[in-house]
Amino acid sequence: MSYSALAPIPGFVSVYKDAVNKYFTDIFTKLPHNTQRAYVSDFNEFAIFCEQENLEGFNDSMPNNEDCIKRYVEVLCQSPLAYRTIKRRLSALSKFLGIAQLPNPIVHSVYLKDFVKLSLAQNEKYQLSSHQAVPLTLDILEKINNNVIPDTLLEMRDLALINLMFDGLLRADEVVRIRLEHINKRNNALLVITSKSDQAGKGSYRYISNSTIAMIDEYINEANFNKTKEHEREMDDPRRINKGILFRRVSNRGHALLPYDESKAGKSSPILEYSSIYRIWKRIGNLADIKENITPHSGRVGGAVSLAENGATLPEMQLAGGWNSPEMPGHYGQQAAVGKGGMSKLSKNYGR
Repeated sequence: MSYSALAPIPGFVSVYKDAVNKYFTDIFTKLPHNTQRAYVSDFNEFAIFCEQENLEGFNDSMPNNEDCIKRYVEVLCQSPLAYRTIKRRLSALSKFLGIAQLPNPIVHSVYLKDFVKLSLAQNEKYQLSSHQAVPLTLDILEKINNNVIPDTLLEMRDLALINLMFDGLLRADEVVRIRLEHINKRNNALLVITSKSDQAGKGSYRYISNSTIAMIDEYINEANFNKTKEHEREMDDPRRINKGILFRRVSNRGHALLPYDESKAGKSSPILEYSSIYRIWKRIGNLADIKENITPHSGRVGGAVSLAENGATLPEMQLAGGWNSPEMPGHYGQQAAVGKGGMSKLSKNYGR
């Protein structure tokens, strides 16, 4: 890893190369692999923002850096990103400013600190009041699979992705890094090599159903067939899936993958961003006429709730979702048990 990971922001490389390189060489490479990945991902998201807004990025001017971060916070708070994710991204930027020895308004500007605090508080209230994701339980998933009959590559990809997220109780940042070689069809096993609960980077195995495998096969077969020429794509065709990232970007018309280049980063990266996963869930929800507010986290929560509803033990739930402790699966188990509790029985007995 080197400062080149931050290349999309002009000033980062040309002016502050030495300070950034020194940190990467002496410290960054010794951090846990997932921590390194998270920092680079957050830096690149900021780089994309600067490019889209025609901003230079950080320099040695406090007013410039303050304005840049303020505008970034405004965009983040309008996005579907979680409160904790926004806080983490700002923390990563603050870390970089310290590494590059640049004026840091996140720490030293009273104006910016208050602006960020109020913006995040409003964002959290907004999400809690009207955008709580509901669990994608098995009955909702079956409704999706019955109602959505995919006739484009885009819909095949989206449907396979949602089913895989349910099976493996996957987070958005896990599903975007699934590679074709991570799927073991014989054992119905999926290797998840990135997880925020897996700081050692060892990876964990999750279950993948036969129906989801069939959906993935259909998606791959459709991607590898050139409809224009009416034959299968050549093995070296950059739009073909032979290996590597499974869920890739699709052309505007939804009938072909965009050319794949694993070496690229930023907007040309084959890895989907969270916003893309969010749109996939919304798009499929609309196609299936799902009234509930399902989001990328619905699959993980819904998978856990469905397991609890069908009698899975805490260790079984913990293994299925790759949790290090039984705390979260226990929470989802309580959620599933509400419908079987005393008040539920009382209401049923009296026809309420």
